[in-house]
Amino acid sequence: MFALGLCFLFTVIHVQGECSGSCNEPILFYEDLNCKPVFASPDDCCPSHYNCSLIEQRANSDAKICYFRDKTYNPGESINDDEIYGNCKIGCKCGKKQSGNMGFTCAVVDCPEWLQQSKPGCYFKHELDKCCTVGEVCGQSNVTCKVDGKTYRVGEQFSPSNNKCTRCICQNEFAGKYEAPFCKKRSCLEEIDRQKEINNFCAPTYTSNNDCCPFSWICPETKDAIVVAKTPSKHP
Repeated sequence: MFALGLCFLFTVIHVQGECSGSCNEPILFYEDLNCKPVFASPDDCCPSHYNCSLIEQRANSDAKICYFRDKTYNPGESINDDEIYGNCKIGCKCGKKQSGNMGFTCAVVDCPEWLQQSKPGCYFKHELDKCCTVGEVCGQSNVTCKVDGKTYRVGEQFSPSNNKCTRCICQNEFAGKYEAPFCKKRSCLEEIDRQKEINNFCAPTYTSNNDCCPFSWICPETKDAIVVAKTPSKHP
């Protein structure tokens, strides 16, 4: 397990590691927070750090509100389900948590296919921005998508190896480009589940570079010392 972003204590998050052609570090969390990437060189593929000064402003505010994707929510207000249903959450309402901090309380979607298998000769069909499948496809599919040496049938989902945090659905006219309406970048939704940790400047931790979203958190203590790693910039 490793941590990224202990310098989040100073509103700047340092991301270290090599990248080749594209940034292979787990940076989706910072993109979800709309932090601003800062590059040591215009040719670098990974940011040297992120400017998350907006988070510091929120943490220093006494306002009893919740935040999600640059929007504020008063107690009792809910996030539009269309924004979060793809992550299997609905009914996320702002309010005071048992810890005393403001945050969202959500219902978790249970999909029928999680408890049952498809019919013989059939498979479940997926759509982008949907948590649960939208039906079954039976018989041979006339539409297929070939990605990373594997063939997918229409309605099957996949994540390309060079875009690990992107969710795609095989559809007609897919031509190998990982963009809408075939693909969409995943969301961590840590603002919903971890608003306390974010406002307390905790650092997200990951089990490997292949993770898209944080595995756990390391929160600052008075005995901590900040050590800035000196890692040379890597070019694609």
